Amino acid sequence: MSIANSLLLMPYPQHFSPSSGYFLLSSGGSIVLGCKEDRIAMPAARKLQTTISKSLHLILSISIGTRSTIKNICTFMQNPNLPPQAYELIVTEIGITIHYSTPQAAFYAVSTLKQIVEQSGPKIPCLTIRDCPDFEARGLMIDISRNKIPKLETLYRIIDFMSDLKMNQLQLYIEGSPFAYESFPAVWKLETPITGEEILLLDTYCQERYIELVPNQNSFGHMEAWLSRPEFNPLAEIPEGFKLPEGMYAADFYPEGLFMRPGTFHTEDPKVLELLERMYDDLLPYFSSEQFNVGCDETYELGLGKSKQLADSQGKGQLYLSFLKKIHELVTNKGKTMQFWGDIIIQYPELIPQLPKNIIAMEWGYSAEHPFEEDTKKFREAGIPFYVCPGTSSWNSLTGRTDNMMANLRSAAIHGKNNGAIGYLITDWGDFGHWQHLPISYAGFVYGAALAWNPEGNMQSDVAGYLNKFVFADRSDILGLLMEDLGNYYKLESGLSRPNDTEMSMLLRCKLDNVLIVEQLTDQHLEQLTSYIQNIENRLEMASLYCEDGALIMSELRNGIHFVKHAIKLGKIKRQLVLTPGQVAQHILLEQIQDLDVLLHDYRLLWLERNRMGGLEQSVSKLLTLRQEYQALMDTSTVTEL
Repeated sequence: MSIANSLLLMPYPQHFSPSSGYFLLSSGGSIVLGCKEDRIAMPAARKLQTTISKSLHLILSISIGTRSTIKNICTFMQNPNLPPQAYELIVTEIGITIHYSTPQAAFYAVSTLKQIVEQSGPKIPCLTIRDCPDFEARGLMIDISRNKIPKLETLYRIIDFMSDLKMNQLQLYIEGSPFAYESFPAVWKLETPITGEEILLLDTYCQERYIELVPNQNSFGHMEAWLSRPEFNPLAEIPEGFKLPEGMYAADFYPEGLFMRPGTFHTEDPKVLELLERMYDDLLPYFSSEQFNVGCDETYELGLGKSKQLADSQGKGQLYLSFLKKIHELVTNKGKTMQFWGDIIIQYPELIPQLPKNIIAMEWGYSAEHPFEEDTKKFREAGIPFYVCPGTSSWNSLTGRTDNMMANLRSAAIHGKNNGAIGYLITDWGDFGHWQHLPISYAGFVYGAALAWNPEGNMQSDVAGYLNKFVFADRSDILGLLMEDLGNYYKLESGLSRPNDTEMSMLLRCKLDNVLIVEQLTDQHLEQLTSYIQNIENRLEMASLYCEDGALIMSELRNGIHFVKHAIKLGKIKRQLVLTPGQVAQHILLEQIQDLDVLLHDYRLLWLERNRMGGLEQSVSKLLTLRQEYQALMDTSTVTEL
């Protein structure tokens, strides 16, 4: 097999044609911008120069125009007839030529060439690649609100990760106080938020890599952190809070009902829009993007409190749409195009045609079975532009849910493309403490980025291989597949339909005396999980990482495995509590307390490697409560041995 045929390219291009022979890269040559108009490709030329210097230790200069005195290594030539973001990469035995439509496209060509160089060395195989994306916008959304606020260097690393995969949009999800609002210092004074100045730095860093940093501020539901404060509580639909109705996500596993803090605005209070405008005025000036994601998802209390009479008379859907239009007017007056989560309006399909036509619906769903086909047709038929927004399935999982993630990402890509989505946004959430470590999401980032570029050509992408070669630099070539396997532990649980989490994660955040979760979780399930995770743990120690943060990644994976192992032991304790309520051997509880102490110690240290201090104590609060419950049970249990 030729070198060209064995290349691992991610995303795989639309057209790839290998040929015989190779071009030998050598020092003393130039990266050539074909004419003065090709100066627009300078960022791409600089990226190629840096890649060759780092990978091959060859120094190449950058020149403008071809002359007999210049040894052309790679020539950039603009071709405005190519589609937007399209490029052609041609390697012959005498050199490399890149034709590009825009500077962004030239950058993408170099991203492909970088992968080739890192695999082939100085002997670049002859080939022709013609490529362009199927989705105009290919983004990643990171939750910086529940509870991890990444350090600036962590965000830079994520942006570089995205750049290599030709992604072009980043959103940092904001609810609560992960941003330092200048008008509301009291909201974040005890936190470690991202500042406006840091957003400016991030925005510039993104622009240099042709990534649009889109502001993302929830503006309707998910306002708990604001509405729980005395000065904003009167703006809530139900100021005293409420119980999540039965049948809604996770509520069925709380016998007393899942109590929710007030989180949805009272739509008829004019002070709500005044607050939103002040928040927007603090946030938006730091972003160069002309888009703005205002959230507006999961408005649980809408029409159940202060606005119940109005909802009963005109309909809850109309009440939602009316307030959404008010936010749209506010956003439009700020000169932005509004994005919003589409989960509420999709429940009222007859109202979708009444949406403003210059709005963008964000169709999200995170299960393998989410009805992307059905939902996207409703937006298409109404003439409303939309994105598809699948997820990494990392949150509420401890170490991921690999098969669900891949099926969810595939479905979004297939039906999004078929029904005309203008964007594909991979979401990575942090519900209930954000216990998963960042590398758990890497497989979702890679596979989603590949599908967003070219669904048909990337269904069978070698995600594990890409991670091993380009992310982990794993000389053992095992970690990528191991992480996929680690993310599939959930398939050995009881088989209950869990749309957004795993049973092991639920065990750790439910009260100790809540045994509903183990009614279907048998001893056999727990023993199978124990064996499976032990095998993963043994395999992990064979990995040989040479990436910059390799030691940290190994520690994060060990800690993730520790979470799962502790949950399995907790499942066994709860099974015992079903048989003998209130009675568990004291030495078992003592061992569990000591194990949790080690888990928490390691988790805190690892948190601070990539993230700011703010949010850490909220993240571990449920684990600390669990420790107290272990201690209380040990103090009252009369069983001293099995």
